[in-house]
Amino acid sequence: MEVSGKRPNPELDKASADATIYCQPCGEGRKRAVAHGFCQTCEEYMCGPCIEAHKRFKLSRNHIMLSKDKMPSFYPSTKLSEIGETEYCKKHPKEMIKLYCPTHGNLGCGDCVVIAHRTCKVDYIAEVAKDFVTGNEFRELQPSIKRKDDILSGYISNVEELFGEVIKQSKDEIDKLRKFRAEINTFLDRREKELLDNIQKAKTEDENVLTALKTDCESAKTALEAMRTELSSSDVSINQRYVAARRTQNELRVIHVDMGKMACRIKARKYRFFKGADTERLLGSKMGLGTLDMAGEFVPVPDLSTVTWKKEADIPVRESLDKDTCSINSSAQLLSGLLLLADYGNICAKLVDANNRIATYRLQLPGEPWDVCVLPDDKAAVTLPYKSIIQLLSTKERQLSCEKEIKVSGECFGIAFYNNRLYVSYISNPRIEVMTLDGHIINTFQKNDEKKHFTTPFFLILSPSTSPTLYVSDYSADRVFQLSLDGKVLREFRDKQLIRPVSVLEDGPGQKLVSGQGSHNVMLLNERGNKMTEVLGQKDGLFNPTSISFNPHTRAIVIGMDKKDQLKVFRAI
Repeated sequence: MEVSGKRPNPELDKASADATIYCQPCGEGRKRAVAHGFCQTCEEYMCGPCIEAHKRFKLSRNHIMLSKDKMPSFYPSTKLSEIGETEYCKKHPKEMIKLYCPTHGNLGCGDCVVIAHRTCKVDYIAEVAKDFVTGNEFRELQPSIKRKDDILSGYISNVEELFGEVIKQSKDEIDKLRKFRAEINTFLDRREKELLDNIQKAKTEDENVLTALKTDCESAKTALEAMRTELSSSDVSINQRYVAARRTQNELRVIHVDMGKMACRIKARKYRFFKGADTERLLGSKMGLGTLDMAGEFVPVPDLSTVTWKKEADIPVRESLDKDTCSINSSAQLLSGLLLLADYGNICAKLVDANNRIATYRLQLPGEPWDVCVLPDDKAAVTLPYKSIIQLLSTKERQLSCEKEIKVSGECFGIAFYNNRLYVSYISNPRIEVMTLDGHIINTFQKNDEKKHFTTPFFLILSPSTSPTLYVSDYSADRVFQLSLDGKVLREFRDKQLIRPVSVLEDGPGQKLVSGQGSHNVMLLNERGNKMTEVLGQKDGLFNPTSISFNPHTRAIVIGMDKKDQLKVFRAI
């Protein structure tokens, strides 16, 4: 590569000879000083003090300095060097940046080219700068900066929104913890009072019994003393002493009987306080008061009613062991970035890496799976309705394995998890049961004002907002119910565009996605407007959609369909 030397600048001869020239470094500091020299290397006019300082600095002491009588007599509109004013090279501080290597995207000086870019085709900045600055690539920089600036502004807005969510979440969870602690305190205070009252009652009763016994004993002693005095008196006749003696004999017989009874009364009840076993277990437990379940993460979700959906490549989910066409009834997003699928058609559960578009693990199940939900500690649960079983799974190390089974009282379909409770729906005698992970039923939602909530509750989710609620899809009634956690119906959602709703998905505050198997679409349920809007439909290739999952990181909806070996993927743009 040929690098030309410096060329004379014709503009140097255009200046007026009597023009006053001022120091440029001082001008940068908003000072005005007459120039007494010109540095050819820096291409700047300098006053006397600046020249002296320039000669002292290591980086500039070898610069070529022209005296006042030899310096150019005007401010040139262009620099003396063809390369113009750029920057000093970071690797070679004494050299100016003059070259650009398109192969490596590096700016550098001549030394850089010799050392690191000898075999590269480099651009000499002085030769390419003008065309570049007037070309399309340069013009595209400002719009590119604007686009990235807009994206970063969006990120900042999302971060500020998350700050609010973090503060609100902390307050809500602290309030719940303290409310629970207050309930415990109230319970313990009430129980303590009951025990103290029982102790006081036993003490009072025993004291009363003993006081009465003592009084009776003292009365008997007084009677005996009176008898002794009467019998020993010498002031009465022999006949009177006889009468007194016979009366004493009768009274002694009575006292003797009473003393026998008194002997039986000399007792008091003995009692002890024993620590409650449940309370001792609570005190001995590291999680006695409760646990903090890291159930996920806040990720800002766009308003899905305003986004445009871009179709992406399908994800194949059929594997070599599958004997039938896949029917992905349900899906759940795991923290590891995987999707957990319930393949009803092949009686198995599957793990799918949505980012790499590949099924990674398959687990045969003892019955056809219907719905899945994620549990803490790398676990999940899947309903096997025709076996009346809830099968617990382990999802550790990106693999699946069966753990314990929970036997239930009928064909269980929908399942959700919240606060160490499972919420399970049944279509025979339509109801929702709330149970522990051991299968102990705590509550049942079935009727409200003698009316059934639903007829075919195939699927349900739990929305963990400040006041958690259940969303239940009613396949036969073409609607979605919102219930409080005590079973009260709060709202009903329905739309003529939604037919045979199945999966319901929480995808952000106030937003739910519902798959309409009969209407071949996905509807957006907006709580604020209490309305539904179709976001994807038959025009997008949907037919009998069943499962839905949404990844807020990638802003992608993944949809499973009945009798299809692929998952449909749409990304919000």
